[in-house]
Amino acid sequence: MFFNNIHFYRFEEPFNTTGLQLNEALQQRKARNCGAMELACEGWSEPLGLEGQALVHQTNGKFMICLRREDKILPASLVREKIVENVFQIEQEQGRPVGRKEKMDIKDTVIQELLPRAFAKTSHTYAYIDPENAWLIVNASGSKKAEELIALLRKTLGTLNVVLPQTTMSPEAMMTRWLTTQEPIAGGLEIEDEVELRSSGEVESVIRCKHVDLSSQEIQAHISTGKRVHRLALNWQDRISFMLHDDFSMHRLRYNFELIEDYDANGDGIAQFDADFAIMSAELAEFIASLLNALNPSPEELPASS
Repeated sequence: MFFNNIHFYRFEEPFNTTGLQLNEALQQRKARNCGAMELACEGWSEPLGLEGQALVHQTNGKFMICLRREDKILPASLVREKIVENVFQIEQEQGRPVGRKEKMDIKDTVIQELLPRAFAKTSHTYAYIDPENAWLIVNASGSKKAEELIALLRKTLGTLNVVLPQTTMSPEAMMTRWLTTQEPIAGGLEIEDEVELRSSGEVESVIRCKHVDLSSQEIQAHISTGKRVHRLALNWQDRISFMLHDDFSMHRLRYNFELIEDYDANGDGIAQFDADFAIMSAELAEFIASLLNALNPSPEELPASS
C-alpha cells in the first residue's frame, strides 16, 4: 500500500509506546458494526484486512494503523418526504399549523424510525507512526478524515501531542516565491506544470492552470496583481511527484522508482504489504525532510524586508 494523499504531523514529545502497547490500547476501541439506532460508529481495524490479526502492523520500527468508520445512509429526500407526510397528517387531523420546534421533533422521530432499515457505508483511513523521525502520517484526501483519526487516537492513548510542522515561511508564501523567482529549489524539488492561484479580498478569485509553462508572462502577471499560490505541482528528484497545498497537505502522490517494480512477493499479500510499507516509509522520511528543508530557507535566502 502506497499513500497517495498525505497529511503529516510532528510529535512534540518522543513517541515511546511500543508496538505491543499500542496494539493493546487500540483493542479497547476496536471497530464494530453500528447498532440498529446508531447513525455512525468508528474504531480501529486490522491494517492487513482479513489477512491480519493485529491492529498494528510494524515494519522497521514504524507502526501502521487503520481507522474503520461506518455511517448509516439516510437519503435526505426520503427524510424530507416522511416529515412532510407527518406534518400534513397532523395539520389535517388536528386543524392547526405545525411549528418549527415540533417539525424538528418530527424529524428526530423519522430518523429513529428509518435507522434500523438504513444501509451502512464503510470507510477506512490509514496512518503510520514514525517514532524515529517523530512523524504521524495520515493517508486522507481531506483534513476532516485526518482530524477524525487523530481525535480517536488521542482518546485511545489518553494524550497525543502532534502539531502541524512549523516552517520559516508558510507554504503559500514559499510556493509563490518559487514561482516568482524561478530559482532552483533546495532539496531536489522542481516545479511541474500545474498551479492554483487565489486572490485575497472581499471577492476571492481562483485561477487553475494545468499543462502550462508556469514561468510564462501570463502566470507572472497574475502573481504581480496580488494572487497567491494555493496549490502547486512539484517533483522530488524524479522519485515522487505531488501537489502541495497551502495547509501542508500533499495530494496525488505518484511514486516513480524501480524498487516497486522489481520486488516480487510471490503472491504473498502480507509480504507485499510489508515490502510496500517499508519502501514507502523510507522514501517519505527522506522526502519530507527535503520538503521541510526547502520551506525553511536560511536568513540569507529570505527576501529582504522593506
